[in-house]
Formats: sequence, C-alpha cells, structure tokens
Amino acid sequence: MQTWDDADGLFRRILRSGRLLGFPSHPRRLDIVLAVAAGGLVRRHPYAEKEVNELLIDWLASVRARIDHVTLRRRMVDCGFLKRTRDGSRYLLNYGRVAGVLGDPAPRIDAGEILASVLAERASRKLAYSRGGMHTAR
Repeated sequence: MQTWDDADGLFRRILRSGRLLGFPSHPRRLDIVLAVAAGGLVRRHPYAEKEVNELLIDWLASVRARIDHVTLRRRMVDCGFLKRTRDGSRYLLNYGRVAGVLGDPAPRIDAGEILASVLAERASRKLAYSRGGMHTAR
C-alpha cells in the first residue's frame, strides 16, 4: 500500500517533462498510475465501454498523456483495476485493487492538478533564472 505522498511524489517525477509520456516499467509505480487513473470511476457502478472511454480520455487529457484511452483501459483490465462482465458489455471498478495500492479509503489524487503545479514550478524557476540575467563565460 502506498501513501498519498508516495503517489504525489511519483506523479511529480513522471510528469516533470510536462506530460505523461508512457507507463512506468516498475510494477509498483505502474500500479500507482493505474490506481490514480481509476479514481474517477464509482464503486459498484457498471460502465458501458463508451463511458469508461470518456472518463479515461478526460483523465489522459488532464495529464497531457501520449497514451491512448484504449491502451490505458486494456492495461487497467490486465492489471486488475477494471473488471469486465462475462459478456464483456460492462466494466466495473475493482475497488479492492485500488485500495490495495492507495489505501482504504482510497484518496482522490488529481494528477492534472499535480501536473499544473509541476508546470507552475518550472515556469517560476525559468522566471527566476531569467531575472538573474544570463551568465557569461569568462
């Protein structure tokens, strides 16, 4: 189980480029990303594929991701964060899997807000550097 600080720190690192470039290769980090992406889904609510896609598209846009929603949805199913009904017509959030990664109750982590903070910090550093003037070589 991770803490909110662990998830916040991870997202600050993986979003330092200004976008989510891909999935982390480390399994625990991947789990955090998928658990946070699942944060917009409601427990015990059966979702049509179109509904899941819309939620994931919005989440991916919030982190300016280079990953498409289909890849994210499939990875969430493969890693157990989403379950499909037997006939494949509906998806359900596997809250137990999310809680196993983020804790119970699972905190709502806004990755888009973290990205905005990372970008604001970067802009602030650039401004401070530019106000200090360009350093010339001697």
